[in-house]
Amino acid sequence: MERIYDLYLPVSAADLDISRILDEEKLLHLHPHWFVEETDPRDIGLFAILRDYATDQFFSLELRLDLSSVPAPDDPGDCRLIMRIFLFDYHVEELLFFADREKSRVRVRFVADRVSDEEEQDILLWIRAIQEYLRLYTATTPRTLFFRLLMNRMVLQMNPSQRKICLMLTKITIIELLVILVLVLGYAYFIR
Repeated sequence: MERIYDLYLPVSAADLDISRILDEEKLLHLHPHWFVEETDPRDIGLFAILRDYATDQFFSLELRLDLSSVPAPDDPGDCRLIMRIFLFDYHVEELLFFADREKSRVRVRFVADRVSDEEEQDILLWIRAIQEYLRLYTATTPRTLFFRLLMNRMVLQMNPSQRKICLMLTKITIIELLVILVLVLGYAYFIR
């Protein structure tokens, strides 16, 4: 079974040098629920033992990132390939990121004819994380440079529970700063 989802990325995403941006290990770390327990590079790709944060179940998969721009016979016509991800021992066998005339899309090829909602949600979480990571590279602004640095140096080095803790602490810090600002402004306003 195949499904195609819009990525809402500019069509220029097909011009990105994916080999500089992504590798198999980074792709695994982009999934918001996967603890990467162990990885083993093999001839076909990267073999990984993972633990799902949501279900706390262990599973393994093999992943190969294909960056060739040569389309396969069953690829959508008139498209420019961004990247292709082959998955083995998983409920998805291929993710094809491509750009056609006016949109960027991803084609998900599932192994089974029917897919549960949980399996579809799981792969959509991963696709959205890859989408947002690629969005950081479609434009070069101070904002995207900051978030690239943040993602590469900090966030992708953490496991999912560490990310949630950091996000919570960041939110608490912002609230504390706002309260201090309100107190200072209130003090300055009411004292005068």
